[in-house]
Amino acid sequence: MFLSPLSLVNILFALASFGEVIDQNEAIKSNEDPLIYSLLEENQRIEILDNFEVIHKIEQKHTILSHEGLRHAFTSIFYDKLNSIENFQLQVIDPASGKTLSKAKTKDMVDAAIYSRSSIFDDNRHKYYEVKSHQFPVEVHVEIETKASSNFQLDEWVPVHYYNQKVTKSTLTVVYPEQIGLRYKALNLLGEHTEKKNGNQIEMTWVETDLPVQLPDLKKEDDHKLLLAPLSFALGDYVGTMEDWAGLAAWQYKLNEGRRSLSEDFEEKLHEMVAGVESDFEKVQILYDYLQKNYRYVSIQLGIGGWQTMSASDVVSYAYGDCKGLTNLMQAMLKAVNIPSNYTLVYAGENADDIETDLPSNQFNHVILQVPLQEGKDPVWLECTSNSLPAGFLGSFTKNRHVLVITEDGGYLTKTPSYNSFDWNAIHSQNEVKIDGSGNATIATQMKIDGNFAEDLLGVQRYLDSREQKDYLHRNSPVSGLVINEYQLELERKDSLLIAGLSYDGFIQRFVQNTAKRMILKPFLGKLTEDMLVNNSLMQVDEYQIELPEVMEAENLAELLVLDEEGVHVTLSSSLEGKNLSVNREIKLSLSDDFSEEDKEELIRKINALGSTNFYFIKNTSALTHE
Repeated sequence: MFLSPLSLVNILFALASFGEVIDQNEAIKSNEDPLIYSLLEENQRIEILDNFEVIHKIEQKHTILSHEGLRHAFTSIFYDKLNSIENFQLQVIDPASGKTLSKAKTKDMVDAAIYSRSSIFDDNRHKYYEVKSHQFPVEVHVEIETKASSNFQLDEWVPVHYYNQKVTKSTLTVVYPEQIGLRYKALNLLGEHTEKKNGNQIEMTWVETDLPVQLPDLKKEDDHKLLLAPLSFALGDYVGTMEDWAGLAAWQYKLNEGRRSLSEDFEEKLHEMVAGVESDFEKVQILYDYLQKNYRYVSIQLGIGGWQTMSASDVVSYAYGDCKGLTNLMQAMLKAVNIPSNYTLVYAGENADDIETDLPSNQFNHVILQVPLQEGKDPVWLECTSNSLPAGFLGSFTKNRHVLVITEDGGYLTKTPSYNSFDWNAIHSQNEVKIDGSGNATIATQMKIDGNFAEDLLGVQRYLDSREQKDYLHRNSPVSGLVINEYQLELERKDSLLIAGLSYDGFIQRFVQNTAKRMILKPFLGKLTEDMLVNNSLMQVDEYQIELPEVMEAENLAELLVLDEEGVHVTLSSSLEGKNLSVNREIKLSLSDDFSEEDKEELIRKINALGSTNFYFIKNTSALTHE
């Protein structure tokens, strides 16, 4: 994966403000104004030069009202080979006397690398300064100037930086040559916007005043924000346009041109691998499996290398690459056996927001591969940084996203699969339970888990040791109080489908409650959760065969309970024969894309309510006689 300078700035911002989220609920009080930790006045000026360089100046006046507000004056500035820090000045002033309490310049800042656990080549760094004060209020005046060698990525403007911060006035001015151009998208802005022309220079200004104080319950889609994108841009010697998505794709294609060559010996090896294989999909599987087993993922963030791939031959030589390098190598390998494919840009991340499709610009941080095997059929997608996912399954990192497909003729915007059919969201469990006379029980369970849910268990298998795996199974057991003795977790691939097989046996203390007359079996069916409906689809079957300690009579056994609504079919059936109680639940959900979160919460409540009743059993005549 590669990170833009903007992405790194966002990471630094998140790190700086992480503490902001903790214990903030105390700031939300009914019928009272929100707590304010600081006031902010800010002026920003972005100037794009004729040579595509960008000068960004920021002037801030923080009025810090409490110790909590000191975090609002924390300054972190990113830099690398393409971005430099030109100026930093800071003054802490006593507003009552006008006296300067302390000063700082660039030399007083702490310099630190920005590390990634997967990076071995990285020139990302930042300088930061933390304000300290024991008296309040204090004013903190900050001046920052940075220079970027490219306008490829323009910073977004977010007037409110922190929770519990009152923005009295925030101004952004953007100046650019008319021939370079600029496009923007305003989200929830409340203030004024003006534009004027001076020769060949265009000046645009946005002013926001007296913005509402934000609290942690703010929905991110309600935040005030301005997105900026150039029409013309350059990165290094590569000039391009972003007037539409095809223009950006054409620039990316040019950036990687000539980096897909492989040696004759290596190409001959590839041909040998697929010799005699007729199906193109099987060829993709064979070569993808080879890539996964022989090349490891590392992040490489050096200058223009944050956007330009390593050559395929270098990845072969070094046996590693980042998302760009591994994807480019996989594309070269397929080309060698006459299978075309397309390098594809995506904004990756579990539960990440989709891009703004109506603002062509760089909104991407990752690369995957599209393989269109047959015209009129869905393409095969490859996550080339994974050494475990099957060919054709992207997983939660990049599924259901708009992506930019790069082709020789430019490119186009499309969407990755959502994996929302029953095949990709299936759980089937078979459980044998034996209850003893003391109310304890043993359980033997076999589960088959397909698609998206199997991906979670893939992570458990790969990243947790045996003790941690068992702890995970205990925490996520549908039966409360389960202690697992032995377990087995296996994963396999069936074409593009990832399948997990999980079996275990365990012990449950006080599974039932005994009285002199009755035995009470508490609810034991696993509850449906919001995470299980993230794909708007679910096929779940749970079968329980429960052996009672003796023959009993059921007091409240409901033979069949049904919940039947549009896109929803749930049944819960129960039967008792002798000592053997059978309980089966089947859940079939196929929800529309516009099914709201509130509706999901209500649906989950209804489904869980079906299995929330105790089972009551009357004990045998002998037990009644001795009561």
